Amino acid sequence: MRKFFFAVLALTLSTSLMAQTDVTRYFFSPNGNGEGDGTSWENAAAGEYLGATLAAAEPGTEFYLMEGNYAPDVNTNMWAIPQGIVLKGGFPTTMIGTKTSYNYALGGQSVFSADLDNDGKGDNTSYAFVYIGEGTPDEKSEAYYKDWLTTEIWGITFRDGLRLDSKYWGNMVFVQAAQVDFHFCRFLNNDSQTDDDTNGSNGALEIWGSSVRCFDCIFRDNITAKGSGAAFQVRPRQSASSSTDPLDASIAYFERCEFRNNIAYSTLTSQPGSEKWGTYGGNSSVSDNGGTVYYVNCLIADSKAWYRGVGIRVGTNAKAYFICNTFYNNPCRQRSSRGSNNGSAVSAGTGSKNYFAGNIMVEYAANDDFTSSDAVVFIQAASTAAYSAGYNVLGTVMNNSTVTGSGFLATDNYPTAASEVNTIESVFGTNTIANAGGVSDVIAPLPAAAPMDLVSVQTAIAAWPIDAMAQVMDLTKDQRGYTRAAATVAGSYDPNGVAPVWEDEDLTGLDEVIATGRYEKVVSDGQVVILRDGKAYNMVGQELK
Repeated sequence: MRKFFFAVLALTLSTSLMAQTDVTRYFFSPNGNGEGDGTSWENAAAGEYLGATLAAAEPGTEFYLMEGNYAPDVNTNMWAIPQGIVLKGGFPTTMIGTKTSYNYALGGQSVFSADLDNDGKGDNTSYAFVYIGEGTPDEKSEAYYKDWLTTEIWGITFRDGLRLDSKYWGNMVFVQAAQVDFHFCRFLNNDSQTDDDTNGSNGALEIWGSSVRCFDCIFRDNITAKGSGAAFQVRPRQSASSSTDPLDASIAYFERCEFRNNIAYSTLTSQPGSEKWGTYGGNSSVSDNGGTVYYVNCLIADSKAWYRGVGIRVGTNAKAYFICNTFYNNPCRQRSSRGSNNGSAVSAGTGSKNYFAGNIMVEYAANDDFTSSDAVVFIQAASTAAYSAGYNVLGTVMNNSTVTGSGFLATDNYPTAASEVNTIESVFGTNTIANAGGVSDVIAPLPAAAPMDLVSVQTAIAAWPIDAMAQVMDLTKDQRGYTRAAATVAGSYDPNGVAPVWEDEDLTGLDEVIATGRYEKVVSDGQVVILRDGKAYNMVGQELK
């Protein structure tokens, strides 16, 4: 009866909002404000009605959420996000009227947690907590994602998913036959451990026959049971990895994202010394015939797996582009005895096509053995292609390719002898991963170890078959969104990058920012500081710790 009551109330709320505003724009806060009719921030609807209203929304509907925690639809205990809507979270409690501009570099988030009873673990054990696509999570829709409008999601944290059954259906967000853009979202602490490893293998972001793009997102502390990519997995439509039909393939694009501590975990102890690490694709994986993945200006660090692509496993006939990324400390546990199962940064499967430009892919010296069959970058077979646009800083490499044009260039810092192997120690010195002004953490290389001519890289990449992604790819920015200096470095972070200017609301200058009354300008130790909601920012909007 309670579920029925809330469903009817949510439907009434949706109808009321349409009647009062004559536009498909709704405002929500966790507990509701004022009249609670959703027509403005002062009258934001209560979060308990968001799930049902969202599930019933028509394409073009826009949802704006104040920061805080939101529970899913009470009828399903999950989130169903339809095609072609806009969902923006993380707005501060000081928002007024119907303003919808926000500088996401300030870090606001609205939280969708699967830990519904606050016992420290997720409660969505038999389904993905968030479903985006056509049909229902239990249907294998035949809809093709290119027939659908793009769904935009901003400033949402997806966390605490726990799925204990099924393979490849996702433990948090499952995207099927859809087009979705994620901006400034976070995927945290999502899990799929099982007791016997017969199930699991669910990523925090599961992509089936879809086009998904992620900008300025963070993937941390996610676990997949057994293997196949804890942060994300890319698979064909219907998850049919045997399909060679290009129309079944997915596209996954990641720009300025951080991936940290994403682990393939196994409950089995039959692998001596495994420390319960799972099999392959610790951070991410593209299945056989899964499609295409892009990494651009990303940090992939501290992932773990037993073998075969701890940073990413690129499956048979898949395609991957690696442009200005930093792969740092992604060790394989299995070493030497299984030469086909290594590649701590990248393991590229038979027949796959892989493109490298301006990356840093190195491991600690203890993990880099030039004389063994281990490798940071592993090009598996004669039919596997590895094309370079130059300026890659690489640790140990095993390249079995005989494809014409495959191979690394003179501008690549590419080892040809044990004495030339690049390591974390030689490339980063004593530098560690930390925040340097953006929304995510970074690590600075030593300039002398990783110089890069950005114009040359851009020119070479222009000849690659990167399709429509050329329209969104921005190599002039580093991982933080800072403009790269004329003399830049390889990897995702330029220590000499120039910070963006302050952007907030429709304001054009600092005086206007202060004039809203939501900010206070003070002088501390001779520095101008902007105060808001108990936090301090400098003149360009970076939070001061």
